[in-house]
Parts: sequence; structure tokens; C-alpha cells
Amino acid sequence: MTTTAYDHWSDTYELFEGAMAEDTWRLGIGAELAKLAAPGPVRILDLGAGTGMGSRVLADLVPQGEVTSLDRSAAMLEHGGIPPELRVVGDMARFTAEPDAYDFVVSGFDALNYLTAADLAECLGNAAAALRPGGHLVFDYSSRKVLQEDWRNLEHEETRDGVRLHRTHRWDPVLARSRSVLSLYGADGLLWRETHVQYVVDPFTMEELGRTAGLRTVRVRDIDGDGFTPGHTTHVYVLRKDEQGAAADTGEQA
Repeated sequence: MTTTAYDHWSDTYELFEGAMAEDTWRLGIGAELAKLAAPGPVRILDLGAGTGMGSRVLADLVPQGEVTSLDRSAAMLEHGGIPPELRVVGDMARFTAEPDAYDFVVSGFDALNYLTAADLAECLGNAAAALRPGGHLVFDYSSRKVLQEDWRNLEHEETRDGVRLHRTHRWDPVLARSRSVLSLYGADGLLWRETHVQYVVDPFTMEELGRTAGLRTVRVRDIDGDGFTPGHTTHVYVLRKDEQGAAADTGEQA
């Protein structure tokens, strides 16, 4: 069986990231869907679902929603206990889904930052195809400030439940990406090491990519507020599938 990034991380992912991931989902995607979702049943596709934190948060905030969880790591999906019928092992960029099948496509805890600009464009196109007309793509996205400035040369570690996680983050100016190395240590030494790479595009580029895919930008906001601050750590994007491919208007409400 082929090992993918996050396979090792799956056993301890929520131990180190669970609380922050839940807060991010609640403040971002969860808050948006709670306002946008119709009273009746809604279908939701979660891209880069990991251990299913998003499905658990949405079960609380959007109880009428049925969430299908897609992730390239079968180990992450299995560890999260996601029902087999709602579990899809696949690539966020190159997935296929039944056309016009979902009311919402979502992606949380900066999952889309793991895609290059080209892969992000492909992802948005596939998300648009999966959405019904009038459906929404909602995701949170780490800003350039986080990857290029805050994580430029960052190293830190923490210990929980007898294991120690060491992280290094380095910004590569040549390839314009952040490279993170995660190393988990137990009492007897190194247990595993994984490398993750993240990218970032600015909101104007994101708008153009969405427009090309047939998605109209409804709003972009800071994760913890209603306004938009370019230098904030994380932004929440809400895009709507529009049959006419209307021009984006970030000031319009859904």
C-alpha cells in the first residue's frame, strides 16, 4: 500500500491540531453554511477532509447536511471514523463527482494551500462542476503573511500524551512555497517524519481563478470578523456557482 503525506500524521493529528482545527471550522465554513444552508436536506462535499473534523462541526451547525469526505489519505479518513459510504479517497485537484450534485463544496483548515496555482485552478473547476447552479464553494485559506513572513524561518515543538512533535517551517523564495517538516518523537526516538508543502495566491488571483471556473466571488473576510484585512492570518472565501458566469462582486451578499 502506498504511503501518502499525512498517513503517519493521522494517528496524532487531532491530538496536536484538533482544537485549532475545530475553532477554524466553526469561525469560518461552519458560520457561513449556518447562514446559507436551506432548512431542508443539503449535500456537502468536503475536500481535504482529513479525519473529518469538518463533518463533525457541520453536524452541529448544519444538522440537515450530509457530508461526503474526500481526502488522498485513506488513513486519515479511516482514523476519523467516517462511514464508508461517505468516504472518498481522492485528490483535491483531480477529483470527479456527480455533476450538479452538491449544494456546497467546502475545504477547511487551509487544505487548499497545499495546491499549486495550477492545481488550485483545476480544483475550482471540478468544484464548480460538482455544485448545483446557485451552490457555494466555501473555504478558509492561509494568507501570504503566514507562509512568507510568520513561517519564513520558524521552528517549534510541543509534547502531548508522551510524544513530542517538532516542526520546522521554511519559506522558499525561489519556488514561492512554504516547506514544513514534521517529526514525531517517542521515548525511544524518532517515530516518523513527514514533509508538507504549501502555496498561496492573493485574493485577486483567487477571484480570477474562480471566475474562470464559473464561480462568482460573494465575499472574502477575515476568519474572526466580517471585514477583510490583507495582512490577516486566514481568510474565508465564499464563491457561488452562477450559470451566466457573472463578474465577481465581493460586496454582494448571497
